[in-house]
Amino acid sequence: MTHRSKPRISLRTALVLRVLVPLFLALGGSIFWLLHTIETEAERRLKDDVELVARALRLPLVHAMERDRPGTVSEALRSALSIGRVYGAYVYGPDGEIVSSFGGADPKGPPERIDELVAVGDRTGEFGSLAGRRVYSAFVPLTDQWGQGLGLLQVTRRQSDFEEYIASLRLRAGALLLLGMAVVSVLVLRGHRAAVGEPLGRLNESMTRVGTGDTSHRADPSGPFELAAVARSFNAMLDRLEEAAEELDERRRIEHALQARLAGAEKLAAVGELASGVAHELGSPLSVVDGQAQRLLRDYDEGEDTHGALVAIRRQVRRMEAIIRQLMDFGRSEPGRRRDTSLADLADGAVAAASEVASSTDTVVEFDRGADDVRLHLEARRVEEAIANLVRNGCQAAPGGRVHIAQTVSGGHVELVVEDDGPGIPEEIRSRVFEPFYTTKPSGEGSGLGLAVVHGTIEKHGGSIEVDESSLGGARFTLRFPLATEASDEA
Repeated sequence: MTHRSKPRISLRTALVLRVLVPLFLALGGSIFWLLHTIETEAERRLKDDVELVARALRLPLVHAMERDRPGTVSEALRSALSIGRVYGAYVYGPDGEIVSSFGGADPKGPPERIDELVAVGDRTGEFGSLAGRRVYSAFVPLTDQWGQGLGLLQVTRRQSDFEEYIASLRLRAGALLLLGMAVVSVLVLRGHRAAVGEPLGRLNESMTRVGTGDTSHRADPSGPFELAAVARSFNAMLDRLEEAAEELDERRRIEHALQARLAGAEKLAAVGELASGVAHELGSPLSVVDGQAQRLLRDYDEGEDTHGALVAIRRQVRRMEAIIRQLMDFGRSEPGRRRDTSLADLADGAVAAASEVASSTDTVVEFDRGADDVRLHLEARRVEEAIANLVRNGCQAAPGGRVHIAQTVSGGHVELVVEDDGPGIPEEIRSRVFEPFYTTKPSGEGSGLGLAVVHGTIEKHGGSIEVDESSLGGARFTLRFPLATEASDEA
């Protein structure tokens, strides 16, 4: 079932519809009410102007009529027309006859309610027609000092004057309303753009960049407080996601490393078990062969061909026995007896154990004991054999050269470096030199187990071994042991 999304509108459109339109309606209503009030007041003032003129004429007209001076009446009416606000002025007698008139049109007769207007005794006004024109008339009864009616004064003003004035007011009010709406619209929309539109645009751009894969980008936390808070929250979320991604990658790397180590451990365990079995099965036959060859040597003198062959047999048997010992050391998983031992003393013993190879290859072996005599809790024989193996490999790799051994203490570790000035180990195969049965020596000259045994021995003691290029030009092996020691077996 699909859900049809509602049509969405922009924030600017929503601002116009939900803020500006109601604001303009309220403003328009207020202007309309204000205009209506002004129009009513303006119309009242226009009427008052006419009535003021009529009141101003009343007294001179009464005096003129009491003295029966028609010329004075006409002069008074003429003065009213000079004001400019009067369309016409008319004086009627008590019987409705026209006594005098001045204006844009002459009345065809007296007002229909002249008797009533005279009898009212006070001024009044109304809209009506005069000679076919719409006018406003102000009526003022003319009475003498005893209240006797002398007649009626009618002062008129065109209705169009009222309409034009009010239309002018409406036009100015409409123009003011439109100008106000335009100014408010510009101010609101520009303010919205500066305060909301631009920060939201930057935030949207930041989200788009992050969505396309630029996870290092961060939003600019500027603008109003609320939008700045959103930007900071967005950046904090990206930081947490980045930390989570880094943590996940680190866990994956650790997991892959553990899997690789587990696979390597399983492989080494299988190889070690096989090696131990083979070494055990070959040990006894080789002992028999060596014993028989030794007895036969008693029957032949040196120089005879048979004597030389028997010596060669015994030499190869010893070589095979050395390989068997390596196989057994590699396959042995049970820890031996450990004791507190000087690492420098073990290195001295390793140099002595490798002296035969050093002499045969004419290699100079140097050992720098360092200032500290570090004692570690070790299985002395296996560690000494591992160091001797590295020294022998260095002598074989650098015949006629030199092998340098140095002990240093760094942080919480002690390092033993064995390096030579031979050809070195190519970088592309350094990661494989500790694999069992992998060797760079010619066929028949190496079993490929020596460095694997060294690696296993160092790791079983909680240390590590690394190989890289030596400053002498050859290979450099760095053995690193932690200084923290365990309690001795005797304890």
